[in-house]
Amino acid sequence: MRHVITGTLALLLALAGPAWADVIHVPDDLHRIDLALFLADPGDTVLVAPGTYEVNLEWPDTPGIKLLSELGPGVTVLDGSGTFQVIGIYTGVDTTTVVAGFTIRNGHAEGQ
Repeated sequence: MRHVITGTLALLLALAGPAWADVIHVPDDLHRIDLALFLADPGDTVLVAPGTYEVNLEWPDTPGIKLLSELGPGVTVLDGSGTFQVIGIYTGVDTTTVVAGFTIRNGHAEGQ
């Protein structure tokens, strides 16, 4: 009986396929960073091409998203234009959540 259960479990896992994380390219796949973050699943990477992006991002309630620049902070800027915060992170983070490779500038928070 144990072999039947093990075999059935193995078959179900094989049919389900591996759980692969996706890479969402901005702006090639989606034109906005906030939309890419909103559609990302746990473990997905939002990979941002070089450029200056005027943003007011609110982190989604999804753990494990990686927000990365393609070519680093020298050529990829998240700009709050002095009127709003650049990235608001209130929920949805864990030890696998990453934000890296950006110059973050001109943010404004309430009470400043």
